[in-house]
Amino acid sequence: MKAMVLRSGELRIDHVPDPTPQSGQVIVKSLCCCICASDLHMVHHAERLAEWSRDHGGPFDFDPHEDIVLGHEFCGEIVEIGSNISNSLSIGDRVVSQPIVFSDSGFAVLGYSNEYPGGFGEYMALSESLILPVPDEIPSETAALMEPLSVGIQYARISNVQDGEAPIVIGCGAIGLAVIAAFKEKGIGPIVAADLSPFRRQMAIQMGADIVVDPEEENPIDVWARGVALGTRCVIVECVGATGVLGEILITAPWSSRIIVAGQNLEDDIFFTASAHTKGLNVQFGGSPIASDYSNALSAISKGKIDVSVWQTGHVDLEGAVAAIADSTDTERHTRIAVHPHGLGPSFS
Repeated sequence: MKAMVLRSGELRIDHVPDPTPQSGQVIVKSLCCCICASDLHMVHHAERLAEWSRDHGGPFDFDPHEDIVLGHEFCGEIVEIGSNISNSLSIGDRVVSQPIVFSDSGFAVLGYSNEYPGGFGEYMALSESLILPVPDEIPSETAALMEPLSVGIQYARISNVQDGEAPIVIGCGAIGLAVIAAFKEKGIGPIVAADLSPFRRQMAIQMGADIVVDPEEENPIDVWARGVALGTRCVIVECVGATGVLGEILITAPWSSRIIVAGQNLEDDIFFTASAHTKGLNVQFGGSPIASDYSNALSAISKGKIDVSVWQTGHVDLEGAVAAIADSTDTERHTRIAVHPHGLGPSFS
C-alpha cells in the first residue's frame, strides 16, 4: 500500500506492506487522518523518544531508522475482519479508535510503530476492543477529530476545577481549543485563553473562551486576576509545549496555583524552581486519555455539544501530505489539515 513514511528523519511517499489482521483485529481503509503537532515531534525527535522509551520504560517500541507510518487522528472503514471478532462489526462500518492496537506480542501505539502503520497509510489494523462506531451523520473528517478532542476532555477532567477556582488556557492550538470546549461544556468559567495568534484567539472564542489575551500585549495572569473574585485559585493549563513557556508560567503564576501541563516539549528546558517552591505551586504533567475520554469525545461530537468541524482548515490527498506537514505549522491558517489517503473525492475537489 501507499503511505507517508518517516524514514531516518525524513518524510516521503512510498510503498509499505499491507497490514494483516491478527486475532481480535480488523483492517480498515484509512478514510481520513489529521496532522497533529505530535507528528512533527516524531519527525524531529523520533530518535530521542525511542531511546528514552527503550531505556526507561516508555510505551513506544520502534526503531527510528526503520519505516514508521505516522498518524493517530483517524477515521476508517472496515474492509477485512480477523478471527475472534464479535458479530457487532461488519464490512463497510466506519469506525474510530484509540491509537493503540493489541497483538499476540503485546501492544503498539499507532503512529509510533514499525510493525503497525498509522493513519497516513491506506490501510490500518485496529483492535475490536478499542473501536467506536461512527454515526452515519458524522463526516469522516469530523469523526477523526475525536482523538484530539478526547485529549482536551482528559485535561479538563484531570484539571478538576472546583468552586473557588478558575482556569487559564495557555496556547490555543487544537488541544487548547479542546480544553476550552470541554470546560465550557462542563459549565466552568470564566475561561481565559491566551495565544499569540489572532486566528487562534478567534477560534478560542468560538470554542467558548470568555476572554482572550495576546500575551505580547498584556500578561494573561493580570487579565485573569481582574476577572475573578479575590481569593480565587488559578488553574493554568499549558498547551503550548515550547521551550521556555512552562518556565515563564512557574515564575508568573499566582500563589498556590495548580498547573496542568498538556503541551509536550521534546527539547531540554530550564526552570527556576525557587519560584514554584516559594509560591507552593502544584504541577501535574499530562498522561493519556482513558477509554471514557474517547467515548465522551465522540458522543459530544455526535450530539452536537461540541462543534469541532471548524478545526478542519485544509484537506489534501496522500501526494500532498508531506507538504501539508510543513503547512500545518502556519498558525494563522491551520488548526488541523486532513489527509485523505484514498483521494479527496468530489466533496473536496
